[in-house]
Amino acid sequence: MTINKKSIKKLSVITTTHNIGEKRVLLNGRETSTPLTQIAVTRLKAGEVVEEHLHPTMEEFFLFQKGEATITAGKERTTCGSGDFISIPTNTLHSLKAITDIEVITISCAVCHNNT
Repeated sequence: MTINKKSIKKLSVITTTHNIGEKRVLLNGRETSTPLTQIAVTRLKAGEVVEEHLHPTMEEFFLFQKGEATITAGKERTTCGSGDFISIPTNTLHSLKAITDIEVITISCAVCHNNT
């Protein structure tokens, strides 16, 4: 067994997949044999919006660390802040708007579909 230790301060800052905000990737799908596709610390500035989208083969999880945001999933909207955890099921339209500067741990997990 090998310990995979990373320092968040030493990780490169990159633009998110949605081209809004920035993230530091703690784990990507090539570094694990699990269905996890990514674990990252994501930051958005106040007013930034990740437009409505969905993931047909992936669930997303958000653990809010700092700031306040609104998240919409389907027809439901809620305000989130430090300590809040949100789970977005596969194929669910969702969006995120930063009310203040936010920091969120984002976890993405691939979902396998059996055609049985």
